[in-house]
Amino acid sequence: MPAFKYRAVDNSGKGISGVLSAENEQALQAHLKQMRLTLISAKETKPRKEFRLGGRIKRKELITFTVHLQTIISAGVPIIQGLNDLIEQTGNAYFKHILEDVRASIQAGSSLSEALSRYPRAFSTLYVSVLRAGEASGNLESVLKDLTAFLEWQEEIISSIRQATIYPIIVLTAVIGLVILLMTFVFPRFTVIFEKANVPLPLPTRIVMAISHFLVHDWGYLIIGIILFIILIRVFVKTDTGRHVIDRLKLRIPIFGKLILKINLSRFAHYLGALIRAGIDITQSLVIVEKVIGNVILADIIRLMRARVQAGEFMSDTLREYPEFPPLVVRMISIGESSGNLEDTLGKVSTFYDREVPVTIKKVFAIFEPLIIVFLASIVLLMALSMFLPLYQMMGVIAK
Repeated sequence: MPAFKYRAVDNSGKGISGVLSAENEQALQAHLKQMRLTLISAKETKPRKEFRLGGRIKRKELITFTVHLQTIISAGVPIIQGLNDLIEQTGNAYFKHILEDVRASIQAGSSLSEALSRYPRAFSTLYVSVLRAGEASGNLESVLKDLTAFLEWQEEIISSIRQATIYPIIVLTAVIGLVILLMTFVFPRFTVIFEKANVPLPLPTRIVMAISHFLVHDWGYLIIGIILFIILIRVFVKTDTGRHVIDRLKLRIPIFGKLILKINLSRFAHYLGALIRAGIDITQSLVIVEKVIGNVILADIIRLMRARVQAGEFMSDTLREYPEFPPLVVRMISIGESSGNLEDTLGKVSTFYDREVPVTIKKVFAIFEPLIIVFLASIVLLMALSMFLPLYQMMGVIAK
């Protein structure tokens, strides 16, 4: 729906300006008339750009915002007054800018969900859709409570992954730094000795010497190559084929593939359950879940499932045909559809994965940590052998 920047006057002749969404200028005029305002001029505005240098809203800030909204609504505090309090308390300048604009839009007659929808990077499609459903049903407080629980679940998953990756990242960084130091500073000095000794060099030594020479003398090509590789990957991922290839690979990566699939299934159950509890019909809920699921392979399945649901079939009939959805999930959804209590069974699926995902994260990284240590130790061993094997050969020549 387009947005119009308008100027109007009230019954006392006081000038008022603002931004309001409407289907056209006539609809805008009719809406302002209901607000006892007379339209003077209106101009359609382009969607406002969210980007600002350094502009970012953390998930914890969004959780705080949602909790605050729930609190003021349950206490019967006017939304404008609640936003004023939030604007004063917010230390994030970018978020403050958004809240100020949201306040202005609500004062101009927009609903809360409509005002938030102008900032899709800050407030996701799912967030706005659930909020809009809560406004329509008059159950906004309960909806905000569900959104808070949903955001806290997201934060908990991300925190678990971040905590599990700290040790491997530290080890990987330390060993990479050591390898670079050996390749660029230590090994070139041994190379001079080997060349003067004029002894035949073993294969590991020749390989390491070639890599060391490249890093010391041609490192610029490496940087250019890395940059080009990143650009090509980014371009490839933006294509439809690229997204399908990358997302399918994610689900098939050894060790990590099962974890990624479980996170996506948990996301599916949480998203769909939250939308249905908010009162959004199943077809529209699937449209939204398809957009926000985060994996195009699963999104394609959801799209097909939505079409078959519109044709009168059950969701579980479609999911049975795809191995990405395990029998437990299909069975629970089938029970929910048969009993007419789908939101409760989706809640049970969510609860199951809330327990399963953290356990899987620990198992995956418990396996991954020794693997990465063995791999990196092998690299260091190769480099050590490449230096000491020629030295032993030289000592043997000298002994003779």
